[in-house]
Amino acid sequence: MYTLTDLSAGYTDHQVLKGVSLTVHDNSLFSLIGSNGSGKTTLLRVLAGLLSYTGSAALSSSELRSIPRRVFSRTVAFCMSARSFHPASAFTVREIISMSRLPYMGMFSRLSSRDNDIISRSAEILGISHLLSRSILTLSDGQRQLVLIASALAQDTRTILLDEPTSSLDPDKSAQVWALLRKLADEGRCIIAAVHDINASMPYSHGYFALKDGVLISHGSRLSGQVLRDLYGAEFAEYHSTEGNDELWRALPK
Repeated sequence: MYTLTDLSAGYTDHQVLKGVSLTVHDNSLFSLIGSNGSGKTTLLRVLAGLLSYTGSAALSSSELRSIPRRVFSRTVAFCMSARSFHPASAFTVREIISMSRLPYMGMFSRLSSRDNDIISRSAEILGISHLLSRSILTLSDGQRQLVLIASALAQDTRTILLDEPTSSLDPDKSAQVWALLRKLADEGRCIIAAVHDINASMPYSHGYFALKDGVLISHGSRLSGQVLRDLYGAEFAEYHSTEGNDELWRALPK
């Protein structure tokens, strides 16, 4: 469970997050929404222990900055967007996923049979077993994204943070990933995903957090046209899925 209180963060020449306070419980999947530059990735980087902050950011009552890195790496997995992933070497897919097991290994130890089982199972769940021997440099953005999600899964943490996890995926793969994330949340994980496609994520999410100019302007279990209007400066039309139980939104031209 994350508890943020009056949290601010940013970079040398620019403060991005301003006084954010929120609580995210286990057994939940939340969509982090907002326009480009609103602070979504910055917030994920704070939660992933990659960016300093002022105020308070606690994970299960422990301030993030006080948690030893090895312990933190066994607790929180961060899955970046494929568009931000630029591997310098031609690692194979298996090697990329294997790196997620490092927090559980000694300095000179090898992958155990359990490690290898977890790696293979994670690849199988994401449908990329046939890519395990391929160089990561030969894959499409969508395939790389599935590899990154498989790596987060193989890290076997209670908390998973994802930055645009389905932006490079075809609709069927996107739905598969969101269904998987919801299943993991229902099994006890705490999952937060920064998204642009609210219609893809919200039917599977327990709720949302909305950022605008680094400020948390709204949160809840259901979106509204007013929230979307405030976020994006456009009118939205509401409609429903053919099953009638999912609220979907379409932006109207300005």
